[in-house]
Amino acid sequence: MEKPKMLQNLVGLSIITLAAHAGAEMISVNFWRTGAGTVPRATWQPLLTLNSNEAAGAGDWLTTGWQNYELPWAPSRPQNAVTLTGNEGSTATFVLNDVRNGGPYLWNPPRTTMVGDANANMMDGHANSTDDPGDGSNIFDIEVTDIPFETFDVIFYLGANQAQFGDGTGKASINGAPPSDFTLLSGAFNGTFTQITDPETPGNYLVYKGLGGGSFTARIWGNGFNHMGPTGMQIVESDEARQPLEFSDVSYFDETGEIILTWKSNPGEFYGVYWSDDLINFKPGINAAVPANPDGPLTTFGPFPNPSPNSERLFFRLGPADLSDPTLDRVWGNGTTVNLDFSEAMQVAAATDPANFTVTQDGGTTVAITEAAIGVKPDTIVLTTATPLALDSDFSVSVNNVTDLAGRPVTGPDFATFRTWDDNPNGVKVFILAGQSNMQGHGRNEEGNGGVPGGVGSLRYQVTNDPDTYGKLVDDQNNWIARDDVKVFYRRSDLNTGRTIKKGDLLPEFGVDDARIGPEFGFGWAIADSFDEPVLIVKTCWGGKSLYADFRSPEAVAKRGGEVGDYYVGMIEYIHDALDNLATEFPEWDGLGYQIAGFGWHQGWNDGGTDFTASQYEANLADFITDIRAELGKPTLPFAIANTGIGGASASGNRLTMLEGQLAVADPALYPEFAGNVFAADTREFWRESSVSPRDQGFHWNQNGETYYLIGEAMGKGMKTLIGE
Repeated sequence: MEKPKMLQNLVGLSIITLAAHAGAEMISVNFWRTGAGTVPRATWQPLLTLNSNEAAGAGDWLTTGWQNYELPWAPSRPQNAVTLTGNEGSTATFVLNDVRNGGPYLWNPPRTTMVGDANANMMDGHANSTDDPGDGSNIFDIEVTDIPFETFDVIFYLGANQAQFGDGTGKASINGAPPSDFTLLSGAFNGTFTQITDPETPGNYLVYKGLGGGSFTARIWGNGFNHMGPTGMQIVESDEARQPLEFSDVSYFDETGEIILTWKSNPGEFYGVYWSDDLINFKPGINAAVPANPDGPLTTFGPFPNPSPNSERLFFRLGPADLSDPTLDRVWGNGTTVNLDFSEAMQVAAATDPANFTVTQDGGTTVAITEAAIGVKPDTIVLTTATPLALDSDFSVSVNNVTDLAGRPVTGPDFATFRTWDDNPNGVKVFILAGQSNMQGHGRNEEGNGGVPGGVGSLRYQVTNDPDTYGKLVDDQNNWIARDDVKVFYRRSDLNTGRTIKKGDLLPEFGVDDARIGPEFGFGWAIADSFDEPVLIVKTCWGGKSLYADFRSPEAVAKRGGEVGDYYVGMIEYIHDALDNLATEFPEWDGLGYQIAGFGWHQGWNDGGTDFTASQYEANLADFITDIRAELGKPTLPFAIANTGIGGASASGNRLTMLEGQLAVADPALYPEFAGNVFAADTREFWRESSVSPRDQGFHWNQNGETYYLIGEAMGKGMKTLIGE
């Protein structure tokens, strides 16, 4: 193995007590933007900006010489860099790389301090930032260079939109360090500044001390849909000498596989040690909090085990102390494999000892374990059982004597339960249809263009005007036929909400509501006659979700970083919800058992929004297919894709990149492992303009009923070819 390399000059900072800055050179910037709406700009601007002679700031940071920087609605470009000037004439260069937007708080009333108060003005405009993929994932991201101070401190003042404050939590990262959590004070600024010193104590400003090198980068955002960010920032020449935080040596011992790190440090501080093998995902767990050497300028830590012994390269970073203990997050299994996902990488020697794990079948029978190994991700452990796990059965897994790389045992439950999938060839044939809002379904059954019942664009219009093709969908009285040989189970609720079920015979009422359809209707009609056994369609879909983040699968994480998506995990849980309770949900099938026969996928709108997510789509989808098959215990499970052909032949740019990536995974020349078991339908021919559709809503196929039927039918016909029908 190549000697692990260290990553130089990536700085992790502690938030510590302010020092006095009286008389020091200071650069001060006020972020603002007037609101859109009926209030005139001339009314709002004086409430948001500062005159150059107005003094504002928290405590010792109180100063004049503020500059107003109006945030754009779109990110600026490096060529639009801004020159910042301090109160004694020094300059620095500022670049805004990204921001969602900016604006006033529009609190009602706007604030509790007097209009014209400088601090109130500074705290009433701000940058909007959020990590919610459905809201653009736009994070306040800046770079400041050419700072003339050898050592300097930085303060960020923070605020949030009133209507989108949420729980007030967010994250901040400076100079690429792992993000630190914070919580904002709620309500309009009341004239009181409170420093944020830990994740739980609310405040409205952050301080970073002792920076060097003439530059820094910063990223600040709200969690989820929380809209928050800086109202302003200040840079001041530091009145104390502080070493730049950087590694000075790394030692690797071939004989033991252990590592020793040495870095320049500052007495009284604590550091978390983070590692990565891809320079994308830096993981905690090497040590919770390493105290700086109190007697010298260098701190040494180690020896400690190599956290990723199969990696060719390793990178290390210092950041905030990591005080979270490891948890056992998820367990699943089938065949002779049991998978355990932890929140952090686990210590290798203990994690690979089968004696530290127990697998028990419901009823008390212990399953022998022949091997324990680290999975594709360092925080995953894979157990191999001596005999295959019984089908459609409950199991529990317990963990003993396993710790993370810092020696911390699992916090919370050290056991978890899972249920294996059934595979009864004579049972109910199950097809899973997954995706985002267009799999939920927005196709209109009865309402056509202009709101006309049975008008053009509705499925009813097709039945009336093209009976040779669509007449089979209705009976002699023109009522929709309910197919009792195909049933649908659709849990319409979101994650962590109540269980809202729509189930029953196949009818055009299983869309986002009962007046609309999704691809399930055409799919069910196309596939139903292929089996003697009854067919069940399980829908697992949610609006506004991306493959890049929300449905991100373990293999994609292992290869390209990130975190397993909540909706990927939720999808599996929803499938279990249907199939583990099959006899209860469908008593007529009691005793039949089931066999998962295929998987359908229609999703992509969110991923087509940026160059990066669109370019990643093909690789993410290929990994998604592999992971779904592993989860369901079927390595060649038929997989039918309907690409996102919205816009038809006019699709271009990111949208074209994404939909071509969807088609590419079904190309056997590119993916020979998918030959004969993955199908992709090109749906561009199903696009209908808004003039012949119920709505002008392109991202939902203009709610055209025929379009959604054709998408499902194409997936169903493709599925039939995969299963040999």
